Amino acid sequence: MKRMSLYLALAATAALAAATSAEAQAVPTCSALSLYANAARTGLCRSLSPTTQNLWVCELSGANPDVHITFNAGNALHITVRQAPQPGGCDQHTNFTGNYPGGLALAGGGAPICNVNIRNYRDRLNAVQQLQAVHGQTLVQAAALAAVAASRLTPAVAQTYINTAANQHCP
Repeated sequence: MKRMSLYLALAATAALAAATSAEAQAVPTCSALSLYANAARTGLCRSLSPTTQNLWVCELSGANPDVHITFNAGNALHITVRQAPQPGGCDQHTNFTGNYPGGLALAGGGAPICNVNIRNYRDRLNAVQQLQAVHGQTLVQAAALAAVAASRLTPAVAQTYINTAANQHCP
């Protein structure tokens, strides 16, 4: 009986450690917000939903297959691939781990999703240069305002990212 209890205790500890480790590897909210603002600034995000919506979406493909990245303060940054039409289509996603800039990885190694090589998208996201903050701006604010200046974000959507970054105490 003692061996069984010891085994269960060890198994529970290992499961908790694995869950904590995976959770710790999720892309931090401030890092993801900066990625979104910079990807919008460069045009990699074809469209960006405001943070007033339930999920914050950066559209990457604009076609079939639909490829986008999504997150919010309670959901990990992940890439989704959808191929229409439904039913019979494909709708799958995988989480990102690591940090922006340049350190994003795909959970599980990044096997193709719906026959789409998502590593190519990871590589494109990692290649997005982070605009440096100037004149007391945050990293998100600098990139969002540059995206507005380049006509890639509306002032209203940019402001939602600036506000969310401020609420998250982003640098």
